[in-house]
Amino acid sequence: MQSRQIVIPVFVLAAAFAGYVAGYATKPTPQQVLSGHFDGLSMVPSAAAQENKPENKEVLPFGYNSPRQPALAPDAPPTTYWNIDDIKKAHGELAEKAAKLLAQAGSGGSQSIGGGPVHIQTRNFSMFMLYRMHREQSVPSLTKVNSVWDDAEMHAGAYDFYVITGGTGEMIVGGKIANRQNLVDKDGPVPGEYRGQPIIGGQTFRVKAGDWLLIPPDTPHQPKPDAGGFSYFIMKINVGIYPWSLVR
Repeated sequence: MQSRQIVIPVFVLAAAFAGYVAGYATKPTPQQVLSGHFDGLSMVPSAAAQENKPENKEVLPFGYNSPRQPALAPDAPPTTYWNIDDIKKAHGELAEKAAKLLAQAGSGGSQSIGGGPVHIQTRNFSMFMLYRMHREQSVPSLTKVNSVWDDAEMHAGAYDFYVITGGTGEMIVGGKIANRQNLVDKDGPVPGEYRGQPIIGGQTFRVKAGDWLLIPPDTPHQPKPDAGGFSYFIMKINVGIYPWSLVR
C-alpha cells in the first residue's frame, strides 16, 4: 500500500515534465527585433520592413516615412533661400511706405506693416517680415487705448523668434499686460491670443539690425520703434495647442 502511494506522485511529475518539454520544443523561436540601418541592410521592425518595397517610398529606421503613418509635415514648404540684400531692400521699401502712410490723414491705428520677400505659413510655423513705424500723435489702439504705441501682444500657443533687419527701437518683454483682452477677429474672440497696454513690470531690450530675440509662449511683448521705425523677420512656432495655421 505504501509503495503505491509513492509511485503515483512520481508518475504525475514525470507526465508534467514531459508535457513541458514537448511544449517548449514546439514553441516558435523568438525573432530578434532590431532598429537602425547598416550598410544598406535594413534592420527595422518587421512591420516597417514589409513596407520597404521597391514600389513604395523608402521607409526609414523606426518606421519614419511609413505609408501607414500620417505625414509629419504635409504642408512643408520647399527649400527656400533669401539673400540679405533683398532683406535690406525690403526694409527700405517698408520704411518708405510707412512714411507715406503717416503723412495721410486717417491712416489707422496700427503701426505694423507687412511686406518683403518672406511669406511662409504652415500648420507648425510661419515666417514673414514686419515693419513697425514710429508715431508722434496718440491714436486709439486696437483695445481702445489712446497711445503712440501699438498694443502689447501675448500668444499662449506660440514662440516668437525675431531677427531685427533694419532700424532701431525697443522691445518690452515679460511682466503683465494692463487692460488685457482677447484678440477679436471676424469670427469672434481668438483663444490664446491677447492684446492690451501698457506692459507693467516688463524688461526693456534695445534692438538694432542684426539682433535676435526669442519670446516664449504666454509672454507679453510690445514693440516701441524709434523715429524711423524698425523692421524684423519673425518666425512663429506652434507649440501644439493651436488648432489653426499660424497667421497672427
